Amino acid sequence: MLRYFETIIESLRGKQNPMVDNTQGVFYLFSKEEGIVSGLDEIQTLLNLYDIEIAFRKHKNNGQSVKRGEILCSMQGEKASIYMILPTLTYVVGKMMGIASLVRLYQSKLQHAGIIDLNEFSTIETAISAKAMKDGGAQNLDLFKLDETMIELYGNRVLAIEKAKTIQEKPVMVEITDIQQFYEIDSTSVDYICLKYFNDEAIRRIILDNRGKKRLIIGGLILPQRLDVIGSYQFDFLYTSLFSNASRIYDIGVKVGV
Repeated sequence: MLRYFETIIESLRGKQNPMVDNTQGVFYLFSKEEGIVSGLDEIQTLLNLYDIEIAFRKHKNNGQSVKRGEILCSMQGEKASIYMILPTLTYVVGKMMGIASLVRLYQSKLQHAGIIDLNEFSTIETAISAKAMKDGGAQNLDLFKLDETMIELYGNRVLAIEKAKTIQEKPVMVEITDIQQFYEIDSTSVDYICLKYFNDEAIRRIILDNRGKKRLIIGGLILPQRLDVIGSYQFDFLYTSLFSNASRIYDIGVKVGV
């Protein structure tokens, strides 16, 4: 995350808007809609790297609910300095609040399961997404994941699972994409099975046949409307790439104090 912030700061060096002077001022960020607060600790870190003279104050804490119009944080310092970084601050907070709020929405629909962050992607914003998911209530388990490429290297899932269980101590998770693959690994020592791209009936069938033996993660493209059905199912965790890839950026407003 620090490298991401350093890249942002470097792009702002030497820039100035001639319409904004260097006198002292106070700027407030507020939410234009209801949601879950996220990103405040991150922009505080960003501001400390950008200009140590800017005084930052949180009015809300990450993970809290916020109503439309409520103040999230305030910054006091040179107007010109704060003004140049405002678009970045509102983007980071808006992006993270979008993820956290979507995670919290999904969690509210699940009767028996939790939300998990599988850290599927490695991008420059991965750390931001992971923190936002945590603010929304997601858990981050330290699992050893067997992906499709690793399974191809060993020829099949059973051999890959056996090898993984002998070389490291983390719980092992394997992804499956059809119901026959579940029955192939049902008798193995795998700890977590992630069901990706299964329809609701196939998920229900596996839950019944699993009988609580393996920890089950429902993954893939899980749209919100599906939660009305699978939200009552007895599984352990849910994850969807929609959290990071399809969550919208919340609209964050700026007020200038006197």
